[in-house]
Amino acid sequence: MGFWKKYSYQIVRLFVIQIGIAIFSLVLSFAVSTAFRDRGVAALFFVSVLSTLFYLFILYSVAWEIGGKDRLKLDAVHEAPRGGVGFLLALLAAVPNLLFDLLMLIGGILYRGGSTAVGSGFIAVGFTPSFFIQSTYQGIVSRLLSAFSLVEPTAETAGSASYYLVAALLFIAVAVPAIVVTGFAYWMGMNEKRIIPQRRPGNDAR
Repeated sequence: MGFWKKYSYQIVRLFVIQIGIAIFSLVLSFAVSTAFRDRGVAALFFVSVLSTLFYLFILYSVAWEIGGKDRLKLDAVHEAPRGGVGFLLALLAAVPNLLFDLLMLIGGILYRGGSTAVGSGFIAVGFTPSFFIQSTYQGIVSRLLSAFSLVEPTAETAGSASYYLVAALLFIAVAVPAIVVTGFAYWMGMNEKRIIPQRRPGNDAR
């Protein structure tokens, strides 16, 4: 409970950033798909990759800041740094989308196993929220599903029985980079390290 009380603002902040980038990605995807109707899947994939890179950049900046502030607090009370905090923050911030992914995964397993009615119930609860929260990755996931020749089942077509199962696994997989980047950036901030070292005043080449 102490961890949640201490870091609840930062956890919510990371989740809000995810939602903000998801909305940004949706708007950008709509604009691009409208402008390039003949290259829909490729255009959405391109937008998704750019949105994901932008999202990871923001996560890195925010997590580095959190780690840097924690280092100052720990130095003040002479406590040892805890580098794993960033990974836990990212994992907790990802709990909502992972829960929806899990529901979709359970539904996908049941659907794949022939229990279409029960499976569809789980999928109905998890699919739409999962796609919205993780809209940043939608183009990437859609491209991979197409590469696996998986078609979403609809009222008109049977589609692929494994579609929702694979989609859930892909959404879980694409969440890993955000967790890794956040954890790494927190560690970097905690240890006052930068990928590109800042030039100190007085060290300029003469």
